[in-house]
Amino acid sequence: MNKLKFIQAIGEAVIPLLGFFYFEWNLYFIILFYFIDLVTTEVFLHLKVNQILKFQSVRSYPKKWKVNTLVNSFLVLIILISTHIVIVFLYPEISFKQEFVDFVMYEEAGIPIPQGFILLPIVVFGNYQQYKTMFLRPKLYQRQSWSFLLYSRRRALMITLTGTIICVITSSLVNLPIVVYLLGIVIVKFGIDYKFSP
Repeated sequence: MNKLKFIQAIGEAVIPLLGFFYFEWNLYFIILFYFIDLVTTEVFLHLKVNQILKFQSVRSYPKKWKVNTLVNSFLVLIILISTHIVIVFLYPEISFKQEFVDFVMYEEAGIPIPQGFILLPIVVFGNYQQYKTMFLRPKLYQRQSWSFLLYSRRRALMITLTGTIICVITSSLVNLPIVVYLLGIVIVKFGIDYKFSP
């Protein structure tokens, strides 16, 4: 299991590095890719919680679940906002609308389909495969609590938020090369994928 988690974490780390160094993706382009993964991970977290509650024959969501879900969702929102603040410091002339359109309409050589139409299904399918092979097949829903999943996810979000706040402060004070931010993001994401994904 740990070997599989390590391989998946390495795979997710390689994509942005290849994109930056070989396909000339900018940092915001890579962050948009991570945003899709962030939101998809939250969706599959709820599927896992549903599976646990179903196994435990719980018919409605406990109040504690609702509170923790709101807290986690709030953390995701703060991460999204603070990340955009960092990008404004790094790229003062950036147009987020244009960057988003460029991201969705981006075509790789040899693939004449805009990636926006294939990337989301690929990310969703990858998360589904992880859900199936690392959660359903080993029947983790029979021995994990939904609160463990939510608190584990919160720790991952808090680490992400801490890194984002450090980037906000750093980018507002010091002019570091973009590659430093990229490597920081990739290293933190690798650690979170390896340590906190069930």
